[in-house]
Amino acid sequence: MGERVGFNSYAYNESTHTERVEDEILNVTYEDGKWSKPYFDCGGGNIWMMTYTVPFFGYHDGRYFFK
Repeated sequence: MGERVGFNSYAYNESTHTERVEDEILNVTYEDGKWSKPYFDCGGGNIWMMTYTVPFFGYHDGRYFFK
């Protein structure tokens, strides 16, 4: 899992220029997730589906962690 840095600007137009805020971006690798077994989605799409899930991260005391 790598870490990148991005920026977030909440407003930017002719009259408002919000300060750019640095964001930390965690990369989730393919190996971090898991494929489901095939299942039929009754009442939703009414098709056979597979899903891929990845863990959610938490943030506490200045550190990211897996939930």
